[in-house]
Amino acid sequence: MNSRFRLAVATAAVSLSAFGVLGVAASPASAGATGTATCFGYTGNFNSGGAYFVDWVYGPDECFGVAPSGTIWHTWSGAGAWKEMPGDGRAANVVAAFESSAGKSVKVVTESGNYYCNYDDYATNTWGGWYRTSTDHC
Repeated sequence: MNSRFRLAVATAAVSLSAFGVLGVAASPASAGATGTATCFGYTGNFNSGGAYFVDWVYGPDECFGVAPSGTIWHTWSGAGAWKEMPGDGRAANVVAAFESSAGKSVKVVTESGNYYCNYDDYATNTWGGWYRTSTDHC
């Protein structure tokens, strides 16, 4: 699987090497005031993890973030706003993104240290539900 991603941190300095991050995005994801981050011109209210920009190879670029309530959100160019991810997931932070020519997935971690993934099949362009994982990839 291939992934290229960057992280924009809203409020705290985060070790980028902990996420395998390639660089910090200034645009289209940028850090704002405490608790806010802007991606593709859309500003959202997020926890200290900020917005997580993903430069997908096979699909349009996208940003992910976790609100203070734990809800998981995403946006992309032309989305019109931040959209809550399907599946009623809750998390502490977005930690990784993975992609193949068949689809893409995003991985989050909860406050209790459990990892969950959500997968979007490129054939249907539909995100599925959140599922628990204990592996390095989704």
